[in-house]
Amino acid sequence: MLGQRSCFGSRLRVTVPGGLPDGVLRGPVPTRLFATLLMKHLWLLPVLVLSACAEGGKEDRPLSEVTVQSPHHLFALRSQISLGALPIATDTVVTQHGTLNLFDDSTYTLTQNASTSGADRYALATDGAFSIFVTGNATEPSTLFLGAYGQVANEPDYFFTDRVSTPNSARVGMFFGTRVVSGQIELEGDWHLLSLHTIFGQSLLSPSNIGRAAHGQVTMGDGDPGTTRTIMGMGFQGTSGLTFGGTVANLLDGEGNGDGSLSMSLSYQLAGQSADSRAIQSAATDNVIFGVDENDGDGEAGFVTMIRQFDAPTTPVDSVRVPGTFLVGGHTVFVNPSNAGTDAFVGVVTLTPQFRFTLDATGNSGADFTYTGTWVLADDGGMTITIDNTNETWFAAIDLSYNTFAFVDDFEELRQNNTPELNFGFGVRRKDT
Repeated sequence: MLGQRSCFGSRLRVTVPGGLPDGVLRGPVPTRLFATLLMKHLWLLPVLVLSACAEGGKEDRPLSEVTVQSPHHLFALRSQISLGALPIATDTVVTQHGTLNLFDDSTYTLTQNASTSGADRYALATDGAFSIFVTGNATEPSTLFLGAYGQVANEPDYFFTDRVSTPNSARVGMFFGTRVVSGQIELEGDWHLLSLHTIFGQSLLSPSNIGRAAHGQVTMGDGDPGTTRTIMGMGFQGTSGLTFGGTVANLLDGEGNGDGSLSMSLSYQLAGQSADSRAIQSAATDNVIFGVDENDGDGEAGFVTMIRQFDAPTTPVDSVRVPGTFLVGGHTVFVNPSNAGTDAFVGVVTLTPQFRFTLDATGNSGADFTYTGTWVLADDGGMTITIDNTNETWFAAIDLSYNTFAFVDDFEELRQNNTPELNFGFGVRRKDT
């Protein structure tokens, strides 16, 4: 199930003692504070309006400005806000994959494990703002999951976020995916890789035993359609070098047709250590791979995405087409061993032609936060984002259509509130209306 949550608009605001140099006040929130920190926060009001939903009042839910009739791959990870003391318990995180079915009457269903849910409603605005409505029951009020769905250049990638925690359903997180395709996906070539994992069962008090973020570049080998390809590449986990390996295949039927689903095994290897191989539930378009490393007992769970590189220097990225506004969502892991936790956020990334970067977002607490900095573009579509004040660098990439954008913060920074964080974000370009 997507989960039953409290009515959107009910949020918790927390001010972390000490503050941050850049004004970002975030951190894991103890559940016991929920009853006293309740606040209202409204966003996306023109798309879908709920009148007093938590109180059982009349609901006003207009239909979408845009409707969709298609199945979509869906991958998700949701976590407890407080992860507790090390070792992190596996039951703090749940993962899932399935099919999100959107219909042109503004309803959706979710198919998982050969079972399909009843229909509920969605709303999609012309600019790409996307809402998933989950009807409540006698004990849990209704809620909205807020996100975005690509509306530019027929690039139907999407995400939505679950940022509401209640005693009966305490996890927050993100869902993302893309429209199911029909046919074959050619995987050969070079890809940017971005990932963020929560780590289970490690007792040594180290940030890397709570969360690990990574980025790099991998190459997938050639072969006939549907055959297994090798994955090889290099990257970083923070400042430590990584070697990537593994295999991937586009899953096809006996007639050579598929829906974009992949079989993927991806390994991470730090220098002097054994390779850590992980099965990734995943699906692809020609430009982007979506995946989740499921919580299946192998010691970690997390998001993985890959974005196909521009073929520099033959056809390098066009820097003029990159700037713009992207609707983004994301997942955060707070890696202080004495205060480990997670968050989910939704917001807007702005990339200006003057190479300024801004992320304006709202986390599970309801508090707004902002990161500012600069961005530098590589010919292959990768970006280095330098954040003001905290002296950290993030990695990002834009896809070949210039409309899908992902970033990862794998930099373990020093903060005045002693709450270093790792972030994974995904978004789509907002359509001008």
